[in-house]
Amino acid sequence: MANQEQQSNNFRDIIDEQFYQRYQNRGLNYKSNLPGVNNRDTSQNLIVDLNKKSILTIEPTDTNITMESVISVIDTQFSYFSFPASTNVIDTDLDINVDLDIPEQQSTQDPIFARYKPIDQQQIPGGFNNLAAELEMSDIEEGASQKRPNRYYITKQIKDSGVDLRFRVKINFRYDSDSDDYNTTLFYITRVNPDEKFIDVTYKEYFNFETPYAGGGKILRYQVQDATKEVVIANSEFDVGDSFALFGLAGRGQPEDEFKYSTINADQTYWSITDASKNVDEWNREI
Repeated sequence: MANQEQQSNNFRDIIDEQFYQRYQNRGLNYKSNLPGVNNRDTSQNLIVDLNKKSILTIEPTDTNITMESVISVIDTQFSYFSFPASTNVIDTDLDINVDLDIPEQQSTQDPIFARYKPIDQQQIPGGFNNLAAELEMSDIEEGASQKRPNRYYITKQIKDSGVDLRFRVKINFRYDSDSDDYNTTLFYITRVNPDEKFIDVTYKEYFNFETPYAGGGKILRYQVQDATKEVVIANSEFDVGDSFALFGLAGRGQPEDEFKYSTINADQTYWSITDASKNVDEWNREI
């Protein structure tokens, strides 16, 4: 009996202290108030009587954490700012070197300048009693947009500026015919009034050709030429709402010219409008 008691006293002593918490979590230190169930000695070791019937009950235990226990370990007090608020200024010498030297031409868009070209190749028909056809010039390479398709529109700003306009036109074209002959192709700068009731087709004509002939361009079958025109249009010659366009006519209006036409090369054709008072090229760059 003494040997059994000695074994009971040494029961907890042989358990390493690092495992004690695990035993507590699993309810191994549970003690019942019922006689014969989980009896423990003064050292809280379980007493197991091998000669008598003993009851050993193992139950999990819960840890109850209350709000009061949380508040006691967590500082929930809010720290308010004190008013009026104060600021500290740190004096720092910043060396900022930014180059803001923007060219005048880039900083302010020129309201006069525009450069147009055709989007694609275009045929100018000939034939008996054929009328001049307006050229397609709707590709805006730079500058002012077109309020009227294929045309340079005179806005109030352009008119009120008092400037004269410089037109530079280059038309690269080829003469196509069903017979081995030559023809004359005519090009015009036209002026159109706002209500479209008046079109001065031959407002500015007589383009310069590589082979001049009778005021137009004498051109052989499948030959390629450039028709050019540079002219200054005074501010007094136009008003707000007017527009300018380019027209062309292939042939001299003879019955046998029905199958004759000129083809414009879009990539080598342009129409540039600049302020006549400025010494600039067709891209509005200073010369």
